[in-house]
Amino acid sequence: MKKTNFPLKTSKGSLLDNNEMVNYISKLSIQELITELDYSRASKNYDLEIIVMNEYYRKQAIKDLK
Repeated sequence: MKKTNFPLKTSKGSLLDNNEMVNYISKLSIQELITELDYSRASKNYDLEIIVMNEYYRKQAIKDLK
């Protein structure tokens, strides 16, 4: 089954496909991730919300290890 790659809109208005979005999100700070999360919830963009939450939890886990 082939996964459809569709664009997602960021809080800054950029349209990125799934792979670009993951790369973009991975470069954000915790505070910027919270801003993206707020945007994803306000715009009811559940796919973006999932990507942001996954990255947020990953960064929190790394932070807790230090």
